[in-house]
Amino acid sequence: MNDNHMPSIADERLLAAMKAVNPPVEKLMADRLALRREMRQAKDELERVRHQMIPRYIGVVKAIALGATSFALIAMALALFKGLFEIKTTTILFASLLLPVWIVDQAEARFGRWRLHRNGRTEYVEKA
Repeated sequence: MNDNHMPSIADERLLAAMKAVNPPVEKLMADRLALRREMRQAKDELERVRHQMIPRYIGVVKAIALGATSFALIAMALALFKGLFEIKTTTILFASLLLPVWIVDQAEARFGRWRLHRNGRTEYVEKA
């Protein structure tokens, strides 16, 4: 009473409709592989763009941090020699100015260094 033989489908339209609703496994696997490749390419492209953008942001932050630190250091030196600040206050201010420079140095150690020249030229050296 065990009948393993499936009756053949007589109507070709019915067979086509069944194939459209239930596509073969090979086609599904091929589509899945294509989607994985597409996702990998998109992820690689996003990573490449991110690695290009982060050094630019680091360069801008480095220029701002060095400029602000230099300006504040000159102002603190003038205030110290004019007697407007105590040594203790100046030391705390100077230590707080070094924090942004240290953070930029840590970011450059991870992504690459920006070299700022006196003539205004900048150069980016990627981390090897």
